[in-house]
Amino acid sequence: MSITIKIHNTDIERELTGTEKEFYESSLKRAEESGQVLRARLTEQGTIYYAIGEPNLDVLARFLVKYI
Repeated sequence: MSITIKIHNTDIERELTGTEKEFYESSLKRAEESGQVLRARLTEQGTIYYAIGEPNLDVLARFLVKYI
């Protein structure tokens, strides 16, 4: 089974399987547990890396409107 992710600030999608998928899911879980977001980014060499950071304000605003 695989999952498809979208690279942050691009239209690029990538299918993850096996170890890539497991790493992504564990990183996503860590980010969610700390109240942050996980973003997939692309280096100039074409390597995907993940960055955990604060949520964007527009995403946070949509969340607040939805649950308040």
